[in-house]
Amino acid sequence: MSYEECRADTLAIFSSRLLQLPKKRVGDVTLSELCSFSEYPNGLYFFFDEENHLWYVGKSTSRSFIERVPSHFDTREDAWFNTLPKKIMDVCSIGEYVDAHSLGLSLHLVLLGVKEKQTAINLEGALRDYLQPELNKAKKQKAIGTTVLASYEA
Repeated sequence: MSYEECRADTLAIFSSRLLQLPKKRVGDVTLSELCSFSEYPNGLYFFFDEENHLWYVGKSTSRSFIERVPSHFDTREDAWFNTLPKKIMDVCSIGEYVDAHSLGLSLHLVLLGVKEKQTAINLEGALRDYLQPELNKAKKQKAIGTTVLASYEA
């Protein structure tokens, strides 16, 4: 989905729309699917579990989706940016990296293409705050469901 399709949505409406979008298992996502967002140099990505519960909101602003999303799933435990399996280990009390990595690959992905870098940064913060995903650090919720996404534009 592109940001232009939902910029008039409130946070609450976008949240509902996000739940309805088709999702693809991370382990089944192809490089060509990640490349299909090449017209959007920035964006957000969302990881959901089998029950459609949001686990993580991330942004891609300095790297494309094709570089950013797979970087969460490096098979080497000591790799620089394999934060998702490590967060899964903490939250789910999983002791083995390989098990957390496998669970991460079973999550489902949704991409949101955004053209402006600062808009993507602003949206990520607001959506993390409003949606309170399992693996993002929880904060006291400040975002209000009636706020329109376009208000976070740069």
